[in-house]
Amino acid sequence: MLVVLVVFFLGAVAAAPTLDQCPRIMSEAGLSPNFAPMVTHSIHSLTVEDIRYYFKPNATEENGIPTVNLDVRSAERVLPNAPLIGYDDAFKTKALKSFDLVMRNMNRTWWGIPKYSVLEKVAHALHMAEAWENAMGEYKMIERLLDPESDLCSCVTDIENNGILNHLNLIAFKIRYPGITSGKDSLTNQYLTSANSTDSTTVDTHTRKKRGGYDASYDASYDAGGYEASYDASYSAARDNAPVAWHRSVRFDGINFDLSDVELLKDVAEKLVDKSNVMGYHIDSAEHWEYWKNVLKLPQDESHYYDLAMFMFCKLNQV
Repeated sequence: MLVVLVVFFLGAVAAAPTLDQCPRIMSEAGLSPNFAPMVTHSIHSLTVEDIRYYFKPNATEENGIPTVNLDVRSAERVLPNAPLIGYDDAFKTKALKSFDLVMRNMNRTWWGIPKYSVLEKVAHALHMAEAWENAMGEYKMIERLLDPESDLCSCVTDIENNGILNHLNLIAFKIRYPGITSGKDSLTNQYLTSANSTDSTTVDTHTRKKRGGYDASYDASYDAGGYEASYDASYSAARDNAPVAWHRSVRFDGINFDLSDVELLKDVAEKLVDKSNVMGYHIDSAEHWEYWKNVLKLPQDESHYYDLAMFMFCKLNQV
């Protein structure tokens, strides 16, 4: 990625990019075709403390990093800034701070990923910490080479058009309504029945926004399965029943995430199908941990961390 970024940076133009130029600009800088789902998987649970630890020590609460709201009762699915979470600073290691955060909230059925057990929430927290750790080196390299006012950063930080905001809302729906995008009636009917019994679901579809910007064209060649399609065949069983399958590329045409959950449940269940299930197994045995471990190891390629580092640098250093 270093050579790609150096070449791109030296050849960057000064004019502000248009929407139709951003896919090319991002591709030439080495960002992956699945930039939006890769980044959103990595930022959805970030906190101010995490940002300070892994990326920018002086980051503030007005950091511009959008995250999924940990309070699943809230009507606000996506927060505009990563929140200050209140880690216990008496602990010196990041691992114990993360463990303590999960344990302090273990009786709150509305917090985090409600369908996960306490052990699974700990596994998820440590999985995310590993992703951030792996992106640190990429972030430092980008920090040395890239101007945050570059055309590339303009494209990377345009979250309403590059797909990041859409994918964060999608993650929020998957957390709140497990199996909602599975395409399986046995999982989605419970949500659709509730929605159909609510008067607020009557919405004039002609007034709905078409959101997606250049995300649709950027992901166009990856509709067959995004980078999940490149997973090793030996992990196919874990992949198809993954407890967290954020990464499949989907289209957001006709979806207006400004609407309430109830108003959107039917559209999400029918239009955003990516065949991701709730989870294959709970972590209740060594055998089932092997299943989770294989899932948590994927993906482990450089592009995931480069995408994340690029987004974090450009967003945290916006003027």
